Amino acid sequence: MNTVTIADCEHERLANSGQIQANGVLLFLAKQDMTFRYVSANSAELLGEAPDELLGADGRDWLEMNLPDLGELPKGAGKRVHLPRALDLGLGELDVLISPTSDGWLLELETSLDPENDPECFQLAAWQAPLDSAGLERVQQSLVEAISGVTGYDRVMLYQFTPDWSGVVLAERVRHSPGTYLSLRFPATDIPAIARKLYAQTPYRHIPDVTAAPVPIQALQGESTALDLTWSDLRSVSPMHVEYLSNMNVASSFSTSVMVEGKLWGLVACHNPEPRWIPLEARQRCKALVDAYVEALLSHRRSIERSLLETLSARLEPVRAQLARGGSIADSLASQFQILSKLFGVTSGAVAIGDQITPLGADAPPAEMLTGVHHWCSRAMSDTLYSTDHIAGAWDAAPEHAPFRGLLCLSVRAKQLASGHLYLYLFRPEEVSEVAWAGNPEKPMEASGEGVQISPRKSFERWVQVRRGFSRGWSDEQVFVARQLRDQLSAWL
Repeated sequence: MNTVTIADCEHERLANSGQIQANGVLLFLAKQDMTFRYVSANSAELLGEAPDELLGADGRDWLEMNLPDLGELPKGAGKRVHLPRALDLGLGELDVLISPTSDGWLLELETSLDPENDPECFQLAAWQAPLDSAGLERVQQSLVEAISGVTGYDRVMLYQFTPDWSGVVLAERVRHSPGTYLSLRFPATDIPAIARKLYAQTPYRHIPDVTAAPVPIQALQGESTALDLTWSDLRSVSPMHVEYLSNMNVASSFSTSVMVEGKLWGLVACHNPEPRWIPLEARQRCKALVDAYVEALLSHRRSIERSLLETLSARLEPVRAQLARGGSIADSLASQFQILSKLFGVTSGAVAIGDQITPLGADAPPAEMLTGVHHWCSRAMSDTLYSTDHIAGAWDAAPEHAPFRGLLCLSVRAKQLASGHLYLYLFRPEEVSEVAWAGNPEKPMEASGEGVQISPRKSFERWVQVRRGFSRGWSDEQVFVARQLRDQLSAWL
């Protein structure tokens, strides 16, 4: 019996599977000699030409004959060309998607479908800046409702990643399926890092029929798995993901990536209990709706940050004034620690300058423990700001009986210290909490099947975990304030 581990999932060759989904045809045009070097085995079904007729053929001639109005092929990552109803070779109208890669171009052809409704009819709720939290929630709900209307999918969820890459459902629209995932958490193993990387590179992921057998890609030379399918809409589905969706009673899925300031923030995830095909036009509309939501999210974030900056500047004035009068750095922060305590919701802290460590607050950890924290953090920090709500999970040598479980540390290069570093540590105590998960996060894989020892969990029922050993988490707003505090201290020192 083979053994499959969670680590194995992280090393699946998702972008080099050598297969596509059955709802379209793929051709690869090589930049090297402008010939078709890869063709999916089902090419005759939509194009009327078998793979052995297309492999090695001159791609320029094929494009001039079949797509005379194409013009230049797209260049650069993400510069895809969509051509709705661009081709009919006698077997029905086809949508064409052309995606550049480092070695050439992926040409994907799918049967043209008419949207059930005009995708442009679906809009987000109107909003104006500054956008408060209640307004953002209205926009979030309108997003899942609009995408539900565009796609016709039964369940649509707005899913945000947390710092540990688990995720939480912020908004949901359900048509018929029982139950809800609203506010539930999903473990990071549900969307492995390798899959998140693909989501960050591509606008969406469409799986019309989870149960459909994949179609092999045939190669002119070499192995079909050498072809990079990162940008392919038709890229085949991981067997593990097929089982995961089947366990959720999902026969079709569609996910649109939510990118915020160049980073993967979350997904809009759509599920349907029966196979469902989304026209190319509708997929593009969903991406446009998500982009519009990101504008609202950024507006909300900017309004919060402006307010936080005003608060920070006002509260730090006593610290700045004391430093301007020649007060020592450590004494100034110690005497004004109540300000930091309120800003960050902490009970204690410490300032480290060289080997001199000054405790902050009446509940500060003992000197020996502070020395250990300082030595670990000053070595381990790869950035000038670090935070964790679970010190034991980050630091192997964390004291078992430490009076804190959360840590925020910032490092400041200080001119007054001959360009040495000042470290400011802020501590939070343990805060026992309950987290509602979609299934037991401690069992992301379960035994099943002959030949495979594990498979995705089968239950997604609400499962409440009592979390111990953690502090209250550091919010995005508090991390933002910490960065501003770091920058202000750097300017003053």
